[in-house]
Amino acid sequence: MARDTKGMNKRTRWPRWLLAAGLMGAAVTAGAALPALAQGFTWPWEEEQPRRPPPRQRPQEAPVYRDDPGYNQGGPMQGQPPPGGGWQQQSSICLELEQRLVQESQSGGNARQRLPQLEAEIRDLNRQVQSAERNLDAADCYEYFIFSKSLRRSSKCLGLARNADDARRRLAQLEGERQDIASRSNQSYQDEIIRELARNGCGDSYSQEARRRDRKQFSPFWQDEESSGGSGYANSYKALPFATYRTVCVRLCDGYYFPVSFSTLPNHFQRDAEICQSKCASPATLYYHQNPGAGVEQMVAYGSNEPYTQLKSAFRYRKEYINGCSCKESEYIPQSPMPDGSGRQIDGAAPQPDGAPARRAEAPSPAAPAQ
Repeated sequence: MARDTKGMNKRTRWPRWLLAAGLMGAAVTAGAALPALAQGFTWPWEEEQPRRPPPRQRPQEAPVYRDDPGYNQGGPMQGQPPPGGGWQQQSSICLELEQRLVQESQSGGNARQRLPQLEAEIRDLNRQVQSAERNLDAADCYEYFIFSKSLRRSSKCLGLARNADDARRRLAQLEGERQDIASRSNQSYQDEIIRELARNGCGDSYSQEARRRDRKQFSPFWQDEESSGGSGYANSYKALPFATYRTVCVRLCDGYYFPVSFSTLPNHFQRDAEICQSKCASPATLYYHQNPGAGVEQMVAYGSNEPYTQLKSAFRYRKEYINGCSCKESEYIPQSPMPDGSGRQIDGAAPQPDGAPARRAEAPSPAAPAQ
């Protein structure tokens, strides 16, 4: 019996050695695989991992010439000229910056137009919420217990509560929209564009406005006339110097007008005024109004800021035809003002009834010699 036990012990020892040898071999194989993987080696039976494409580099923007010492006044006569391209390069930079400013102004203008409507809707919803709360109290829709109250589950009370919840939900949405408009306006990209225009010497108005904004004295774009103390003509570019405007050429003899620029900036008003003078033989002047946000009735004269509606000949072309009042050189006849200021009498011509052709006044005959 003892002999059988020793034989069993010998048979059980041999598999232990075999198991130990197998474990050691597996450990050596795994240890060799790790350095190989660390060095970039892959075993033939392993699947190759897909490689990620290299990140795309963002295209670099064209360099913008900047004059370091402060803000320029006017063109390249101030300080050093821009490298390479001279004044032509600087003009192209100014044009590109102004186009970006127009786009930013138009997006900000949409927000300014939306804000008054938003405020009115918020006031209306506040009244609706208060009215719904009063209706719930009047219908005795609340049950009170110690410090808590609960809604009665009647059909009438549930309907009133549903109306109140809808108004509160809509009110929260509008208040969030108003806050979003205010935050976007406060962080407007216009400030940086205006500073770039000033650094590149694109005009005195940009330099002045950049200094004004640096001093944080520029009022918000959406500030109304009552709070800003305006004169009633909020489209004056002194109040909104970098909004976009529509310019029109007004013929002074009859108030007729035609467009010059649909969307431009005050920095180009002088150019549009010269275009207006070259397009009309009759005396004409440039008028402008904010676009979007205003119409012909709100336009004012460039230089004097006199409203178009105060012009004596405003909209006169709609009521009557004035002979000789034309932008064509062949049809234009110089006019001199009548005693009443109507400006209808033609120089050297006698006044005629409406519709009758004007005729030259005959020169007086010389006095007879004394006998």
